[in-house]
Amino acid sequence: MTTPADSRPERPDNSEIADLLSRTADLLVTQDDNIYRVRAYRNAAHTIRALDCSVAGMLRDGGRAEIEKLPGVGASISAMLDEYVHNGRTPLLDRLEGQVSPEDLFTTVPGVGEVLAHRLHEELGIETLEALEVAAHDGRLEGVSGVGPRRASA
Repeated sequence: MTTPADSRPERPDNSEIADLLSRTADLLVTQDDNIYRVRAYRNAAHTIRALDCSVAGMLRDGGRAEIEKLPGVGASISAMLDEYVHNGRTPLLDRLEGQVSPEDLFTTVPGVGEVLAHRLHEELGIETLEALEVAAHDGRLEGVSGVGPRRASA
């Protein structure tokens, strides 16, 4: 059975877009970026999470000007989101992730301090948040000293 195009969910969905903005804000924090810039990304993430309509659809239908009408979404953030919706990646996030060591990146996860972040990198050989999530789901994370079932599920 096929689904009409109008009823298919837009990809990426708002949750994924909000996560992208939150991850960007977290990386900016680890690099001691301007607090107002960090706040702008967090505010935009909050706005997008609360929306009932698809940001990807808004971008495709009305372009950047349409989402710049949203509270907390300015020209820089709309450009980033436009790039992400159309190309699946953003130069800003690529650059930020390239400038952060895996240990610093892991400390952006609640409950992960510097010591545990180092262990995760050394013992599991992972370098990205995506690989950390996979390790949590496949059970490898619980094999690291200092990670129990509750911390792994978090």
